[in-house]
Amino acid sequence: MKQFVYQIYYNNETWEKILPGFIALDNTKNLRPDWFEFWVILNFLRNNTLEEGTWYGFLSPKFYEKTGFSADYVQQVIKQYDAISNVALFSPSWDQLAYFLNPFEQGEVWHPGLMATSQDFINQYELKISLNTLVCDASCAVFSNYVIAKKEFWIQWKSIAEQFFEYVENSPKHQVTTSYGHLENQFPLKVFIQERLATLILSTKAFNVINSDQSANAPIFTRLFPDDLKTRRLLQTCDLMKTKYRQTKDEQYLEMYWKVRKDIVYSNLSFK
Repeated sequence: MKQFVYQIYYNNETWEKILPGFIALDNTKNLRPDWFEFWVILNFLRNNTLEEGTWYGFLSPKFYEKTGFSADYVQQVIKQYDAISNVALFSPSWDQLAYFLNPFEQGEVWHPGLMATSQDFINQYELKISLNTLVCDASCAVFSNYVIAKKEFWIQWKSIAEQFFEYVENSPKHQVTTSYGHLENQFPLKVFIQERLATLILSTKAFNVINSDQSANAPIFTRLFPDDLKTRRLLQTCDLMKTKYRQTKDEQYLEMYWKVRKDIVYSNLSFK
């Protein structure tokens, strides 16, 4: 089994965040800072031939800060499940992945305008996905491009990434900004859409996915939810109901998801 898990760095500060065990990926020239990690990943895939059966990942400098996972932990997970999987997810914010129907609904809360632009892109390229009804559990919901996968996934990712790049670059109306955490923090909307491209792939393609379940111990984001045992269990149940629905297409599971979700105390963000 081979693993090439890269961690991107931009300067001396981000170089120091490279975790022992990951491969440093130099982006100090940073020719397109407006695209953040997306540009680095896409150009790597454009310029390199991937090996069959080999794992590849392209992580941001904030990987440890966001997940708490060491390189050794990531490598051990991949090694353990290598024979039965071709995608491994290490997304942060398990609680938001569980609560929201999909990462695009979640993204609209933090980045107003994301849903409409994402759906427009999906429609333009005939992907046949409705974001209003797309159900994603922990096996297909991804944040921050924290996905490590084999060649077959990255071929699909590159295909949709090229389409999205063309979609944005060819139209000034798509080169807009949106809020990030607070209204005064403005970043390109495309950055937050591109990190959800993996979700589109995993929700429609047949991949064997493993994910690191953090729901038992990882923190709950108190800006949105109460941090108590009841909330944790309700969030875990939300994800389970979405999983059962995806497996069976039984509408009763989806109805139960919505019922459980209504029981969770949720704080609407006021900066929208």
